Amino acid sequence: MTTDLTCLLLLVLWSIPLNHIPALGRVSEAGLSWAASNREKTVAGLPWVGRADRAQRNHHDNLAMIAAVILIAHVAGQADSITGQAAIAILTFRVVHSLAYLAGVSVVRSLSYLGSIIGIGVIVWRIFA
Repeated sequence: MTTDLTCLLLLVLWSIPLNHIPALGRVSEAGLSWAASNREKTVAGLPWVGRADRAQRNHHDNLAMIAAVILIAHVAGQADSITGQAAIAILTFRVVHSLAYLAGVSVVRSLSYLGSIIGIGVIVWRIFA
């Protein structure tokens, strides 16, 4: 498996903790009975829980675009060491983005988002090279 596809797989797997972190925050406030219920009552949680929701949503919003670019490069036979390095950068920046979002460090969050967009741009550039 190429570096690009490995990074894509790891990004997909990163969705698992991102899906559960907000729920864990709400369970810690509302209890296991809330978690086991139909959750008719909304639990906002602490501020970091809201940030975790937004980090999760941002990850999912961007994952399809990242996957499409990486898969197009792979299928087009344009995946190479440069796209592999870009995919590593995207993976790293996206994980840092999520963690910075959770921690509320907006400068790091914004810079890591920009870094991942540049990484996507590099792969697109290689597709057309």
